[in-house]
Amino acid sequence: MIKNRVCELRKELNISQEALSTQIGTTQQAISRMENQSYNIPSDSLIRLSKFFNVTTDYILGISETKRNLDCQKRMNTELDMYYDLILRYQNLNSINQKTFLCMLKRLEEAQCECNKLSRKKNGKCSE
Repeated sequence: MIKNRVCELRKELNISQEALSTQIGTTQQAISRMENQSYNIPSDSLIRLSKFFNVTTDYILGISETKRNLDCQKRMNTELDMYYDLILRYQNLNSINQKTFLCMLKRLEEAQCECNKLSRKKNGKCSE
C-alpha cells in the first residue's frame, strides 16, 4: 500500500484535518476518509488539494514519486508539447544516429557560445 500523500502533505504544513477541509471546501470526515484510503478522492477535491498543496494530482494519487509543484508541471507539459515531434523523431533513430545527433547538437552549442563571445567583444551581432 502506498503512503497516504494527503496525510503526509497536511502534516508537512502542520494543519489539522478540519483546517484542510475548510481550505478545500469539504468536511473533516471526508479528509479522514481520504487519509484512511477508505474511499476514492472525488476529482473536484483532488484538484483543490493539488492547488492547495501546490503539487500535481499524480503525486497525491501516488502515481508519481516526484513532488513537482503544479506550475512547474504545467511548464514542463507545455515544453513537451512543443518538442514532442522532435522527441519522437529522435527516438526513431538507431543508436548510432542518436549519438551522431547528440554530437552535432553539442557542436552547435559550442559554435553558438563562440559566436556569443565574439559578439560581446565586438559589441555586434553574429550572422545567422
